[in-house]
This record gives sequence, C-alpha cells and structure tokens, in this order.
Amino acid sequence: MAKDFMSGIKKTTTQLPKSAFSEIEKIKKQIVVLEELRQFITPLTAEELKLLEANILAHGCKDPLTLWETTRQEAKMDDTDEPVYVLIDGHNRYKICEKYNIDYKIAILTFADLEKVKDYMIDFQLGRRNLTPEQMSFFRGLRYNREKSGKGKYDRESSGGDLSKQLADEFKVSQRTIKNDANFAAGLSKLVPELQQRVLAGDSPLSKTAIQNLAKREDIKEGEVETIEDISSSSPHEGSKEDEITQRKKEISKLVLNMTSRSDYNQLVQKVKELKKFL
Repeated sequence: MAKDFMSGIKKTTTQLPKSAFSEIEKIKKQIVVLEELRQFITPLTAEELKLLEANILAHGCKDPLTLWETTRQEAKMDDTDEPVYVLIDGHNRYKICEKYNIDYKIAILTFADLEKVKDYMIDFQLGRRNLTPEQMSFFRGLRYNREKSGKGKYDRESSGGDLSKQLADEFKVSQRTIKNDANFAAGLSKLVPELQQRVLAGDSPLSKTAIQNLAKREDIKEGEVETIEDISSSSPHEGSKEDEITQRKKEISKLVLNMTSRSDYNQLVQKVKELKKFL
C-alpha cells in the first residue's frame, strides 16, 4: 500500500507544470554575452559604474535585463541548435548582479537574426537622452554605415534619395555631420573593443579627428589597433601637435556654446582634462 501511495505521489508530481520561477532561473543559466555586440552598448565612466553599483547594492536591480531568445547557431556561436538567451541590454547591471549574487528581472524579445538585433540596439541607444556628443556621433555614424552597406535595415523601407540627407533630417543635423559621424564610427571599428569603449566613455586622449582619420587607413583592419601608440606612431594622416591642440580647443569651444545639460558639462570637464594631458 505504501509503495503504491509513493508511486502515485511521484507520478502526480512529474505531471505538475513547471513553476514560472524555475523557468526563469533556467533561462538565467543560459544567458550569454556576445563580444560582437559590445560596441552597441554605451560604456559607463568609472564614476558612473561606481554609482550604479552602489545603487543596486542599496536598492536592488529595478530595471529588467533584456534578452534575445535564440539558438547558438542563430547567434553565430557554433552550428548547434542549443537554446541561448543573448544579453542585449543591461550588461553593467548583469555584471554587478552576478558579482554580488543579486536577483534581477528579465524581459525576452525575439528577432529574425543577429543583424536585426544590432539594428534594435542602435535605435535603442539613439533614443537615450544622456548620450555624450561622441556617443551620439558614433551611433548615428554606425547606423549610416550599416544602412549604406545594406546590413542595417530593421524593416525600414528605402524611400530613395541621399541617405545622409534622410538621417540629417531625422536627427536635425547637417549632412556633413552625418558623414563625419560615419568616418568616426568607421575609425572606431578599427580599435580593439577595450580601447573603443575607453574612447566612448571619454577616458582616452584620442581626439575625434584622429579617429576619423583612422577610417581612411586602408592598411589597418577592423579591431586591429590595440593602443594609442599604434595610431600616433604610424598614422600618415596625423597633423602636427599644434594642429591637434587647435582641434581640441575647437571641440571645447563648440561644447561650451552648445552646453545644455549636466552630461554636456561633464563632457566639457573631460575634454579640458584631456587637453591638459596633451599639453
């Protein structure tokens, strides 16, 4: 009788639906971070990262992490159909939560392929209000370069005409600005991810002009530049030190004239610090 009773309990238990909690925990164990998507994440300064960590430790992780539900094959990890959940927003929060074993919520999205994920991430970043001028320039340029090459469509129907004019009208800047953004994004793509993130976080003495010039270097491939010295020691497009100082002063003057927020002020302080180091 006892044996029959236990067999019945076991059978009933196996037929019970899995709890939502156990499903979520299973998904969390399948989260992966793709190096290929790092450039689509806005980097934080050391101070911003410190403040975020303190806030999460004090109040928990309030905003959900966004995941792409896919397979390892679709994510271009390998040729298997093993399910994975690719992190597409919340990288810094994820790292902090994992470090301190803090619970977090998740939001799951589906996309046709990896290119659609990249389009989504670019549009998401461009919709943020706290981007620095360099970060906004990078994402505008990234979008221009992708759409021009045909990689970035994101279900947009081409209306014909000049793409630079279309984006200039959308972002209320000049066509020249869009094309300069494109050079900036192309130049940044030639840096290794770590150096690229430093530039976008305002933690590098490299000027925007130097990076734009790097886009013209046919002898340097994407992801090849590892240090600042690799650029300054061999770039045929670099001007004199005086030209570099002049360019940096122009960037500071432009920022002062167009300063409207605290992020602009922080960017100004960073630019002045960089100029002092260069002097």
